[in-house]
Amino acid sequence: MATIPGSSLFCGINIVEIAVARTKLQMPSTVFSKADAIIDSGTVITRLPPTAYNAMRTAFRKEMASYKRAKSFEILDTCYDLRNTKSVVVPKIRFTFSGGAFMDLDHSGILYTMSESQVCLTFAANSDDTDIVIYVNMQQKTFEVIYDVAGGRLGFAPNGCP
Repeated sequence: MATIPGSSLFCGINIVEIAVARTKLQMPSTVFSKADAIIDSGTVITRLPPTAYNAMRTAFRKEMASYKRAKSFEILDTCYDLRNTKSVVVPKIRFTFSGGAFMDLDHSGILYTMSESQVCLTFAANSDDTDIVIYVNMQQKTFEVIYDVAGGRLGFAPNGCP
């Protein structure tokens, strides 16, 4: 866990890497050190620095190129029309945190279904790389999140509640 200056309401986290389809995103190593980051179970859409989000979106779109794109939905700009699609292979997304903890996201934490004709990537860009990063409940689905407040650590265990 990281400390958020002036706030005792949120648990801070240190994201060190994101990978899409097992490929580490190419971005400056300092991208996550420009802003504080929190883990929040009450927010739905993860907000990332634009530099990180743009790299993720590009890699995700490349992996999903065989699926029909759909119109954007509010802040969600990477959407797909999966009508008449018999099976969908959602690229894996992994978040790695300081201390070596990582989360291989379940597909339910990667795509949000608005309707059969509009399924969207559950991440959005902040306005600026210095805006607070919010890691949210969509990505925590199917995980047990362990808070070791006294030890200042977070842990993630897969196969928690669906």
